[in-house]
Amino acid sequence: MKKKNIRNIALAPYPAVRLLGFVAGGVLAGSLFPVGVEVWFGMALASLLAVGGALLYEWFLSRSGRSLAVGRFPLPVSTILFLVLVFTAFAAYADLRFNHVPRNGLLPFAGKSIVLSGRVESRPVVSSSGTRFQMEVREVFDDGDATELCDRAAVHVRGAGKGELQIRRGSLVRVKGSVTALGGAGNRGEFNPHQASRLKGVSASVFAVGVWQVQSDGESGAGWFERFLVEPVALYLEHALKTRVSGGRERSFMAGVLAGQRDQLSPELELAFRRTGTAHILAVSGLHVGLLVLVVNLLLQRLKSAAWGRWAAVALTGFILLVYTMVTGGAASVRRASIMAMVVLTGAASGRQSFSLNALALADVIILFLDPLDLFSPGFQMSNAAVLSILLFNPRLNQLLNRGGGGAGRRIWRFVNSSLLLTLAASLGVAPLIAWYFGTFSLIAFVANFPVVLFSSLMLYALFGMLLLNLVSAAAAGVLGAAAQFFAALALDSASFFSGFPFGVVNFRPAAFELLLFFFLLPVPFFFLVRNRWKEGVGVLLVATNIFVWQALFFPPAASPAFLSVNLGRNLSFLFSSGFESIQIDAGRKPSDGERIGRQEAGFGFSSPSALVQLFSPDSLVLGAPSRHHVLRSDSLLVLPSVVIARPAGRVVKLWSRRHSILMASGTGSLQKSELFRADTAVLWIYRFGLKQQRELASWLEYSRPTHCLLVPGGFLKRVDREMLRRFSNERPGVEFRSKDRQMVVWADEPLSFRGE
Repeated sequence: MKKKNIRNIALAPYPAVRLLGFVAGGVLAGSLFPVGVEVWFGMALASLLAVGGALLYEWFLSRSGRSLAVGRFPLPVSTILFLVLVFTAFAAYADLRFNHVPRNGLLPFAGKSIVLSGRVESRPVVSSSGTRFQMEVREVFDDGDATELCDRAAVHVRGAGKGELQIRRGSLVRVKGSVTALGGAGNRGEFNPHQASRLKGVSASVFAVGVWQVQSDGESGAGWFERFLVEPVALYLEHALKTRVSGGRERSFMAGVLAGQRDQLSPELELAFRRTGTAHILAVSGLHVGLLVLVVNLLLQRLKSAAWGRWAAVALTGFILLVYTMVTGGAASVRRASIMAMVVLTGAASGRQSFSLNALALADVIILFLDPLDLFSPGFQMSNAAVLSILLFNPRLNQLLNRGGGGAGRRIWRFVNSSLLLTLAASLGVAPLIAWYFGTFSLIAFVANFPVVLFSSLMLYALFGMLLLNLVSAAAAGVLGAAAQFFAALALDSASFFSGFPFGVVNFRPAAFELLLFFFLLPVPFFFLVRNRWKEGVGVLLVATNIFVWQALFFPPAASPAFLSVNLGRNLSFLFSSGFESIQIDAGRKPSDGERIGRQEAGFGFSSPSALVQLFSPDSLVLGAPSRHHVLRSDSLLVLPSVVIARPAGRVVKLWSRRHSILMASGTGSLQKSELFRADTAVLWIYRFGLKQQRELASWLEYSRPTHCLLVPGGFLKRVDREMLRRFSNERPGVEFRSKDRQMVVWADEPLSFRGE
């Protein structure tokens, strides 16, 4: 009995899982411990020589007639050396990709306005601010000198609306713009452009002020496969959606779900899908690939009667998946799902048993071989967590809660229940990662996923049929297009309906310890519950709950700082704490800024604001934010139990409590030498910085002597004045020049600190 149990939990049937463990370990070691790519490469070379020596020794023993028993030298040594080789090789690969940039790259041109020549690598994404795309730079023109290089750049063309730039993925273009180094996250826990771009191999960003600074050469730099297969298929999909689907909202949703063109969706719809925990529908992933493979296999069913037909069906399916992957932009989720599908289909064609965990692990190994930095992609992690959770938990949940036969009603109930259990299994793996990365947790995701996924799947079935029939019959394709539009409308209405639920989403970001503890303890109670050992399962749940509770008591959250700046792009918001009450100054320029401020408020331990003070934000936006008191543009004084808020002038606000005081002023001309304009911390907006303004600011700093001072350059401050202001702040201790990727954090009894890169 013991041997049977050991065999059941062993990893012998899962060699790809073991291999993936060493591959992922090597990628982590090379990225997080940059001992030097030369060191990792030397270790990999030594391991390769050792593996070669061990294999040569085995060959010599086999030629001499000696038999090698399993587990005897040198077989275990060869295995260990091979795994060390895999570990060190991927460590060197990841170190080279993540911690190094090309010698002949764009960073030496940072701060300059140059002309870049190269190929568009990604599909251009259009937004309200302009068009963005990734560019493979091959040549740079600077002051009449041409320099060949090999690098990638993130290009942003301001004001370029839809259709204004006649470029596609693979187009050869010339762009004139200013090169800047990539910045970090605006605030703690937010999206980090520098890290995300490094994962894509992008080392700099290029900003072009208008469409006229982008010139297309009218040629395609793509290979023959993209030019003659991928691009025609992408154009066919786009044309079919335009001609067979009339609704603009539904057509944009279909383009996002089918081809990954999420930029066509409105921000309101994206927010609705995010709030309901159904945003995975918008990412082309396993659901779409699975439906496509199902349709292709149904069409090729008669071909599978012979052995050669089965292999021909596998080859044709692989070819279709390759084209579809490139049409959708080659997202990691599509690549992984396609590779996993091909592993399963190949195993079925060969008559060998394939394990789902092995197929998933092999797909991950291939993806990490193509790009080891995909390991750090949230999409890679969340889709792996969802698939792994479904493979591990969904069969057991159905076994536990979906028993018995019955009539038609019972079968319908099992279908609905199976769909809900599938959603629950996927949510168990994905929800903690969503909370970790985005700081939100959807309470209605379990219910909302069922109708949204159901209608989206029916829409995809109708879309695949429409695309096939459109080749032979426009009328039949129109009928299926109308059906797809109907199901798309139902999916969108379902997402909008559930997103309107109050308290459907809570702001929650677990600590790293809590996240690891969750994934470590989750399988244990589940193991007991599936085997009807309820006492042990409940006992483990109680122990896990006690660990969460007691670790919160022994490691309480740190006290909130006295003052915190929140970066909102060009704008700023601030949080002030007296130790008993919290005050928020400004609410940004758009409603979505409130979510960012709320996440920083929760992350740094601020309580809900007792008052919201207007400084630059519109009064309407300030009134719409939740707070007990609102200090608008016309208000001059508010006295709270622990904080006094005063407005001595139009664009001047002062807050003070027993432990700290803050002064905010717009322009050096508004500063006065009076007690009301003294403060521990000052935030000053500078719009001109000539000799007059320098003398005014220096004189006021000498008089008021703030412990901390943040200088915020105005949007139209001249470059010369900006550099003078930067030099002015560097020469004075306690004075800081505002950066969009650094937060000002002031503690009541500690020196000034800045969070960011």
